[in-house]
Amino acid sequence: MYQLRQLVSEDIWENIKLIIIGICATKADEVRLKDMQDLCKHLSLENNVEFLINISYSDLTQELNKGTIGIHTMQNEHFGISVVECMAAGLIMVAHRSGGPQMDIIEEAEVSRTGFLATDESEFANTIASIIQMPRKTKEKIQEAARSSVDRFSV
Repeated sequence: MYQLRQLVSEDIWENIKLIIIGICATKADEVRLKDMQDLCKHLSLENNVEFLINISYSDLTQELNKGTIGIHTMQNEHFGISVVECMAAGLIMVAHRSGGPQMDIIEEAEVSRTGFLATDESEFANTIASIIQMPRKTKEKIQEAARSSVDRFSV
């Protein structure tokens, strides 16, 4: 988010919100959450970042339906069911260029693009900035391709 802030205009920045959704099941998770919240304050990002922890499935689906971009940064994820869930909800995914998202889920060819892959903070930020500034028709084409592509993972 800090790098993204440098890439977009103030008008756009005011409308960007990163919503981090997850589960805190252990003390280590709680410490990690506190560290991330503290970092957001330190970087003056608290108005643009919201943490939703241990939310219901109903709330999760509502949040996914409100979003535009999904971000999945885990390296070497075996499959990446959350990537598929976000694509099914119509989010444009930016996932780590490794594991299942790279091998099996995200298609990057321009004619059949279903999302984007990135490897580091800079590439994630630049990719997100380019998605934000894409024409609506281009976004809709990617979203539709992503929704259609996830059918291959259903039983």
